[in-house]
Amino acid sequence: MRPLTLRLHLLVPALALVLPILAQAQSVDPTGPIQTELRDPSVPRALRNVKPAPATQGAALQAQVERKLRESFDAADVAGAGALTREQAQAAGLGVVAKNFDRIDIAGTGKVTFEDVKRYLRSRAAKF
Repeated sequence: MRPLTLRLHLLVPALALVLPILAQAQSVDPTGPIQTELRDPSVPRALRNVKPAPATQGAALQAQVERKLRESFDAADVAGAGALTREQAQAAGLGVVAKNFDRIDIAGTGKVTFEDVKRYLRSRAAKF
């Protein structure tokens, strides 16, 4: 057999194997979403491909923001006095409170309550 004939004898069976695979690959919609499962072994199977919750809006969002701010405020209030000093606000990472402490502490007591912080935020046009 000549080398060209030998090559054709090898090429024909190879094409017979490859063509059906190529036909299947072309039938997949390349513009559609790719559905794959997360394969990270550290993610529990029940949490894989969980759709995120819809974004919070309106009054529910305002309540969520107030709750989170209250939690941060209470965590910073290590004495449980219901008020923060400038140093406590800085240490807790409440930068807005620390930077605007004198504006929030209108009584000049050296401490601000959660209600003082809410009043200040409302005065700055924050819906709160």
